[in-house]
Amino acid sequence: MKLFSYKLVLSIICVNLTNIVCLSKFSLDSSNDKVIWKLENKNKTISVAGSVPGGVYSDLQKSGTIGDILQGFNDVLTRWIAYDSWTYTGKFNVSANNLENAVAQLVLEGVDTVAHIELNGRSIGSTNNMFVRYVFNVKQYLQAGENELKFSFESPVKFAKIRSEKYFTAPDCVPDIYNGECHANQIRKMQASFSWDWGPAFPSVGIWRPARLEFFNGAVIRSLTTHTEKKDSSWSLRTKVYLQTGENIKRIKGNLSMYLSVEGHQTFKVGKYLDVATRDDGTVEAEIDMSISANLVTEWWPNGYGDQRLYNLFVFLTTTEKDKEISYKHAKIGFRTIELVEEDAGLILGNNTTAGHGLTFYFKVNGYPIFMKGSNWIPSNILPEIGESRKTINNLLTAARDAHMAMLRVWGGGIYESDYFYRRCDELGILIWQDFLFACSMYPVDPDFLETVKTEIEQNVIRLQHHPSIAVWAGNNENEVALRGNWYNTKSEFEKYKREYITLYVDTIKPIVEGIDPGRRYLVSSPSNGRKSEEDGYIARNPYDPNYGDTHYYNYLADSWDSNIYPQTRFASEYGFQSLPSIKTMRSATNRTEDYHVESNYSKHRQHSPAGYSFIEAQINRRLNLDKNDRKYFEKFVFYSQISQAMAIKTETEFYRQSQSNWYTMGALYWQLNDVWQAPSWSGIEFGGKWKMLHYFAKTFFAPVLISPRLTKTGDVDIYLINDRFVPINDAKITVDVFNWSSLASISSKTYPADVGPLNSKMQATFTLWNAENKDEIFLRFRLQAEGVPSSPYNYLFPVSLKNAKGLKEPTISITVQKKDDENDGVNKFNININVDTVIIFLWLEADSVDGQFEDNGFVVTEANFKVDFTTTDVISAKELEKSITYQYYFQ
Repeated sequence: MKLFSYKLVLSIICVNLTNIVCLSKFSLDSSNDKVIWKLENKNKTISVAGSVPGGVYSDLQKSGTIGDILQGFNDVLTRWIAYDSWTYTGKFNVSANNLENAVAQLVLEGVDTVAHIELNGRSIGSTNNMFVRYVFNVKQYLQAGENELKFSFESPVKFAKIRSEKYFTAPDCVPDIYNGECHANQIRKMQASFSWDWGPAFPSVGIWRPARLEFFNGAVIRSLTTHTEKKDSSWSLRTKVYLQTGENIKRIKGNLSMYLSVEGHQTFKVGKYLDVATRDDGTVEAEIDMSISANLVTEWWPNGYGDQRLYNLFVFLTTTEKDKEISYKHAKIGFRTIELVEEDAGLILGNNTTAGHGLTFYFKVNGYPIFMKGSNWIPSNILPEIGESRKTINNLLTAARDAHMAMLRVWGGGIYESDYFYRRCDELGILIWQDFLFACSMYPVDPDFLETVKTEIEQNVIRLQHHPSIAVWAGNNENEVALRGNWYNTKSEFEKYKREYITLYVDTIKPIVEGIDPGRRYLVSSPSNGRKSEEDGYIARNPYDPNYGDTHYYNYLADSWDSNIYPQTRFASEYGFQSLPSIKTMRSATNRTEDYHVESNYSKHRQHSPAGYSFIEAQINRRLNLDKNDRKYFEKFVFYSQISQAMAIKTETEFYRQSQSNWYTMGALYWQLNDVWQAPSWSGIEFGGKWKMLHYFAKTFFAPVLISPRLTKTGDVDIYLINDRFVPINDAKITVDVFNWSSLASISSKTYPADVGPLNSKMQATFTLWNAENKDEIFLRFRLQAEGVPSSPYNYLFPVSLKNAKGLKEPTISITVQKKDDENDGVNKFNININVDTVIIFLWLEADSVDGQFEDNGFVVTEANFKVDFTTTDVISAKELEKSITYQYYFQ
């Protein structure tokens, strides 16, 4: 191993090499003005410009053939598109020099989904899996001058139906209320594209990821995986390099070298000579290893626990056959250890307790047990090619980071996200629980299906494995519990479906994952009992056993603001409640006045959850007073739904964080972070990026240091102190202020001593409510004073439902705005100064005509004056912003 300067490695990029030829890449994307794409339907009555990357819905929108697919009822009105057959035809030129290379390959990073491909009128192959990269050897089909590449797509709906007739597996179809399509489980396509309870059906077709031609004589580095292991005072780095050449080349000869940048602007190099035989398909792997002193790298940490140091890794292959030719691959890697610990819970909680029965289920990062705070990620757009938008991805992931999230679960009905998504997770410190893309269904196991799944799993594990953000793999979403719970009337054929379940997730997927990535845990399903499910034959008697694994929990019938309704769990990987998007976001879908009613056809069409509005209404009515005769009923229904959702998720999340102390609950990932359209859903961020009250509340209930009260069934109040830091909190004080509803001055206060160890939660005190006979007249505020704790948010407890609170007054509110001087990168910052004369519950600010973000929102106001920051990229004066700000609040 040799030490080089960092600048030396950067100078090796292809354009600066001499006497070495770099492989030639010719982009077939629409961004290349030398490529012209056309989209046509079967009978050629529609012929418009096509896009690569792209898809039929987005291209038809661009051409004006259809309107905005997310407007009104357009998800159903444009469904004819999914039943037609479509052809993408591209024309481009190839030079004679290109054709002098020994190998010419067509590389397709993503084709959605079933297509037959022709080059210059000759068949070169077909595709049937949108999650697979396809590589075709095409030298014999190319010609100097103009070439024509044609993709003939089958209707995904018709394809799935035909397969279902031959290989039927439950369920037959989604519920009618989804307005969706049937048999998504028969096609390796984004399952949510056939509709879900939170999203519309747009079964698209198209070339949704980049396409290119590659010309070379030697070989290309397709992918690499990295395996880091800490050994005493050093790290070992084992890199596996995946090479590919043409089927006509039987051996790869050349020099393989690896460069790693470390601290102090240093770069290490190792190398080896290769002379290896290829497989029939032209592929082969090679390994190259390195050892690095531990003091030359800094460990990578999840968000909130340390820095996210990443190091540049370059791997070069210089082939020696004919002309010297170079291919390289670049990755940024992090050095960290991670394990999912499933051990005897009694070692932590004591064998004589109910909680001590069973196994733990927690993530240990760099040797420390970390409580995973976060949410669930669905595709950022219902059209996968638009979901690759870096701006949208960055905005959502940054919002997760800002809410103290350390983990997101990439849900199994979506897609394997883009390289950019995982790179930003690496940079932001957001660990990823990665489902494989099987969700809420039984799946076929015929040879063709299993063969394409093998390729899908292998390629995507290899592609994602080097990211330090990847924490765990999971085989599917809810399929174990669906089979055990007879969700799809499979009870009479339970043994058949169990065999097929094991064939797919255990016999097929599990060995591939563990062979490529032995350092990470593969869970067969989520939820499951983890190791216990495996010991019980992979289908547990009770996959929701609170003493094992992870759980998904939804209860819309009980009082969601009451922490006593929630069951214990080792790890809550899904839980949630619905709310409606804001009126502002709804306006982007409809401007018809008659649509703004809960009972309107539009509102019914957008609600895909059976009895969804009834559940929302029931949750609102338990705690808030909403009169159906109010002339602003719908506006308040929307606002109150967001209050109800935020308070429900706050209550449940804090219950899980509290339960670290007595059940060793070690994760809370609520459902869901984001949205794909303007409709009722479980999201905390609306389609378009506007934060609901839930996401603002997440900044508080996920705070690193939090006082968290619990009102018990007996009427006592338990106070917990939660500490996510690596240092203990000692000699702290918790002050409980008692307020009545009509005054900003507390009527009494009491202080309790507090302490808690690092990375822990602990109950600090229990008390009986003062003035219990008048508890409808008061509420409690909790605040912390602790040396070394720079901030800890206030928390509040409402002893009775707010609809029964006595003394709330209509407030007088004045708002002034001042522009801050620290404008940066085109972002304008303002101070919003708010003055009030009484207690206000859930004060909600809007800047309706301005695209921007409040620092905080949904306030419980107990102070006469306070400030909140507002940021926007709009060019606007303080006075203009002040005029645009409106507000809402809860009042009986």
